[in-house]
Amino acid sequence: MKDTTKISKKITLHYAAAFAVYFAAFCMVRSFISVYLIDKGFTYTQVGIITGIHMFITAVIQPNFSKILDRFPKLGLRRFITLCCIPAILCSVLTFFLPSNLLFFLPIYILFGICEIGLQSLMVSVGMEYVNAGIPVNAGIGRGFGSVGYAIANILLGSLIVKYGSAISQKLNIVLMLLLAVLIITLPDPNQFRTEEQTEEEKDEAPSDDLLTFLRSNHVFALFSLSLIFLFFAHSIVNTYLPDVAAQFGKKTDFVGALTGLAAGLELIPMMFYNQISKKISPLKLLYISAVFFSIKILTAALAPSAGWLIASQAMQILAYALFSMSSIYFANQAVRPHNRVMAQGLLVGANEAGFMVGGLIGGIVLDYLNVQTLLRMGVIVSVIGSVLMIIAVKKFKREKA
Repeated sequence: MKDTTKISKKITLHYAAAFAVYFAAFCMVRSFISVYLIDKGFTYTQVGIITGIHMFITAVIQPNFSKILDRFPKLGLRRFITLCCIPAILCSVLTFFLPSNLLFFLPIYILFGICEIGLQSLMVSVGMEYVNAGIPVNAGIGRGFGSVGYAIANILLGSLIVKYGSAISQKLNIVLMLLLAVLIITLPDPNQFRTEEQTEEEKDEAPSDDLLTFLRSNHVFALFSLSLIFLFFAHSIVNTYLPDVAAQFGKKTDFVGALTGLAAGLELIPMMFYNQISKKISPLKLLYISAVFFSIKILTAALAPSAGWLIASQAMQILAYALFSMSSIYFANQAVRPHNRVMAQGLLVGANEAGFMVGGLIGGIVLDYLNVQTLLRMGVIVSVIGSVLMIIAVKKFKREKA
């Protein structure tokens, strides 16, 4: 028992460090994408096209990673993630040499979507491999450290862009993806902790369903995923175009970095203490709370008369995305059959990315032809629709479970 506890703590810290580095790298590619591309000479519409297609590819690939891993079982999660780091690093290098042309940058951001942003669900699954092998890795601590890494990266990157220019994000991405590859590949092999019985059970486990079969046989989960597309459409408006929202009040990227860092840092509290929170308030009720606060967050940004209101809006992340990120893992595990759980986690991230895709694409067009306030009002309407759909999906799940 003592040995298991010691091993669990060691792996949890190692895994948490990898999660922190991953989300710091995520920040380099995603958080200031509009700033970087605008500096490269792209229009807002072109930024919307690049981010939209980039996120569409990410959304599509997420639920299908399980099928790739089914086809190449000897590859394993850790090796697969490590291999994905190589083209992501190459993409960052190419941004320094290729001309600022849509035909060149679109393939780069498609690869970023597949090989870097697309790793989210696989990073979660790495931790679950240890849990399934009998090593109780604390997923909340791992995801919480991810928020810390993201928060620190945002705060530092906002200031570094002001001082050194937006290209610094790609230089840092190279370093962080190299570090991620090292941290992931040096994690202990989960198979060494499995019993013979666990290994045999895994061999007998059915392969995951294809996506259409999965959605047809999981109506509640399909509705839940649809709600995320609406919610993350609105969420993407605030995240992707936050520099433009803040610019209304004369604020620059250092302020934006601090705002995003605040939101990510506050996520740490419910993630680190999620086990204790969920014992007092059920994960399904926490999903209700998060659904409501997703909409309140963007409404606050839309009504903001000053930059201070943007701080209040970002602070609501603690009751919006933070509660959702952990509660949705519980929902995915309960709402689908065991052999489809990896696909379910991938579909959650895929729906997230689909929302970001549509929000990024429409947001760029709106900013080119209308204004930030119109974009925010649109986001409020779409977010309320998403909140209602999520509440309906969770209620249906509770009725079916009962």
